[in-house]
Amino acid sequence: MSERIVNTIEDLYQMLDAAIQLEHATIPPYLTALYSIYPEANLEATATIRAVLVEEMLHMTLSANVLNALGRHPNLLSDGFVPTFPTYLPDGERDFQVSISCFSADTLETFLKIERPGMSQKHSQSGGPKGCVTRADHSKFNLDAIKPLKSSTYSFYSIGDFYDAIIEGIEFLEAQANECGETIFVGDPKFQVSNKYYYSGGGSVVEVTDKASAISALKLVIEQGEGLSKEIFDSEGEISHYYRFEQLKFGRYYQLGDEPGKPTGPKFDVDYDKVYPIKSNPKLADFPDNSALLKAAQDFNQNYRKFLVTINAAFSGQQNLLLGAVCGMFKLKEYASQLIRNPIPTNPQLHAGPTFEIEEGMTGSASRSQTVTPGYHERKEVVQ
Repeated sequence: MSERIVNTIEDLYQMLDAAIQLEHATIPPYLTALYSIYPEANLEATATIRAVLVEEMLHMTLSANVLNALGRHPNLLSDGFVPTFPTYLPDGERDFQVSISCFSADTLETFLKIERPGMSQKHSQSGGPKGCVTRADHSKFNLDAIKPLKSSTYSFYSIGDFYDAIIEGIEFLEAQANECGETIFVGDPKFQVSNKYYYSGGGSVVEVTDKASAISALKLVIEQGEGLSKEIFDSEGEISHYYRFEQLKFGRYYQLGDEPGKPTGPKFDVDYDKVYPIKSNPKLADFPDNSALLKAAQDFNQNYRKFLVTINAAFSGQQNLLLGAVCGMFKLKEYASQLIRNPIPTNPQLHAGPTFEIEEGMTGSASRSQTVTPGYHERKEVVQ
């Protein structure tokens, strides 16, 4: 058995499906924490979370470009695409779950775990695939997209390790295809999202047409999330998500020349009391029948679904729709504010919040990505 995680083209499709689901799974927790902060309070935290959210949208777009380049469309409308919170992330970390909750010290610690630097090969357990740890029990993982993978005893310590496995798979499968005079990059370029349709403020969209551009796109995701080689700043002077969140933890900015965990820049205050006390992982069932809160929560969910519909269409050829998608994401606060500023009648110490409950059947097809381009799809399992 090969020690690679990705051994077939189907493995690669499933991993990229999981990547898109993974990038999306961070959006509800980040949005909710952002919504919970009082107006004009915690300006550094607000700016940080907002910047990370925009880049998570970029990461989802980059992963979608890679999948489209392989001849598959993403499907953000499949049943189960939106996780039920609290949740384990789709790349398989077991030591923490992600909740939708107010901005707090505990929430910030979760954000640091989401964006944490990878383990690297030297820290992998049992000599397994790069970046993997051995798991005795996968029953607790929400690994819907990658259940069929052959190396079922492994999972990933970090998002960066997860993307490294995808890159390794791309290199292996493309080399295998090239030996036959073929390529795995059979997708129609017309489905690629370009900078014409998306502006993130940090990093650019990479149009994927071959191995080099695919790897460039995925390395950008790693660099913006955890940083490459544990560097705080990238070549353009941008700080990664992990170190952005560390600044909030320490209440101090990093500056050039600092060591990880030791920021020396200007100090600032983080006030966890200036947030609405949103109930963690609220559900529609928490709100009284026929109440204004229940109606507000249902309205939010319907509009969040419309947001997903827009993104899905943008990844399937209607790229111009992506131009307003980020603005649309932040406009959801108009619906969320009707929840987060109001106590729950049955539990008045806690406020209501968005539930992100997208009912099965509401989103459409139960399948994940869909083949759209005939081409290099047949693969044999290869052993070393």
